Amino acid sequence: MTKLVSKISVITTFYNAQTFIGNAMMSVISQNVPEFCEVEYVIVDDKSQDKSREIVEHIISENKDKPRFSFKLVEPDKNLGCGGARKFGISKATGDYFMFLDADDYYMRIDFIEEAFKTITSENADVVEYGVIYNQQNGQQSNSTAPQKIVITNPHDMEIALFKDNLIKFNVWSKIYTREIVESYPYSDVRTFEDVRTIPIWISNCKKVVIMPIPEINYRAASNSIIRTNWVDTRLGTISAIAELFPRFKDDRQLLKAMYTRSMIDLEALLNQKSSECEGFDKMSQLNTYMLKFIYPDKWQELTYNVEDDPELNPDLKEKIRSKYIKTDLNNLPGM
Repeated sequence: MTKLVSKISVITTFYNAQTFIGNAMMSVISQNVPEFCEVEYVIVDDKSQDKSREIVEHIISENKDKPRFSFKLVEPDKNLGCGGARKFGISKATGDYFMFLDADDYYMRIDFIEEAFKTITSENADVVEYGVIYNQQNGQQSNSTAPQKIVITNPHDMEIALFKDNLIKFNVWSKIYTREIVESYPYSDVRTFEDVRTIPIWISNCKKVVIMPIPEINYRAASNSIIRTNWVDTRLGTISAIAELFPRFKDDRQLLKAMYTRSMIDLEALLNQKSSECEGFDKMSQLNTYMLKFIYPDKWQELTYNVEDDPELNPDLKEKIRSKYIKTDLNNLPGM
């Protein structure tokens, strides 16, 4: 009797990535293909203007005969940006399981796909999270990997792992997913912070998440990365993306508090800057008040920042916020 074959779809999107796209692709192509499995590599050309596509086509031509490995090079009608391009790639993928890799990153070990497939199937998990090695342009490196294997089946524990402990990351590319989870909510098609707008909802739809203590992805901070483009905008963008999730989870106050606490990481970073560098304060104040209205619906009007009795927040941070924040007119906020 022939055993059924599972398919893993790996999705890479690229735009003017001629410097690194070859490295990323070869880290996927060189992977060991798991037994009774095939890999579908979906590569999305988001209307590149450099030699990226030429490089991609050459690599596909050189590797088209790899056993149990297939390629799909697809292109939308117009440039879509990160979110739209990934969403387009998902629509073209036919796998039972999904993985993602950015064009300037790479898989560190040739058995990553094999290991990820074995873990998600043997654990009967919805998502498996792996560690990331972050490499900055200044040569600094950091390791974001769990200290031990963690299995989570309680929804509240998943929220804590995502919003408080950073064991589940907001990025889309450090995980393997079942098709059911990827199809449970459409991937955000906005151009920036699309993963922050999507991953929390995918995780909220999971029954089981496994976090592995193995670093598998090498993240390279490219010079044109959104994270490097504008530091203040990056912080504001993350908090804006979290705030947009509040209406969806409005009936889960504990989750809202966890999300709010996560946003404090970026708020504290802004508050620690000199006032002249904090041009995002007005927007931050709006977002702060917007989120507080969901958490404290009966007394938000009394508050500038009312978490005085919340033991989870640092007293020094609360004092900084009290001294710099003002009440905000909510009439002009979206969704109010």
